[in-house]
Amino acid sequence: MIQVRTAAQQGEFDPEPNPGLFHPDATSSYKQNQFGEANVRLTFHEKNTKKISGTNCVMVEPDIDYYKDPGAHALLEVIPNTLEHGLTDPQMVYVLRWIAGRQAGVPEFDPSYFLA
Repeated sequence: MIQVRTAAQQGEFDPEPNPGLFHPDATSSYKQNQFGEANVRLTFHEKNTKKISGTNCVMVEPDIDYYKDPGAHALLEVIPNTLEHGLTDPQMVYVLRWIAGRQAGVPEFDPSYFLA
């Protein structure tokens, strides 16, 4: 969590002003702002903690939003997913992230697995 807040201070992530609106019980949320599409969002639930092997842990809800723009995100992703009881499609996120990375000139995403 400290690293994400530091990244936000450095301008790499934008804080969400009201994280509990779309993520019940969330206390803070930060969205990467590097790409036009497919940015990582990390939502923290700091009241939901657990000690695991002696380490204090906080619940984190990671996801990737299709759109950087909050209006486009709400109109084209959140509302349709809510009405259709759907979720963000991981294959679409993968494609959008790949395209955004290529356009930004970042090293190619090369995980040790593939989507079939």
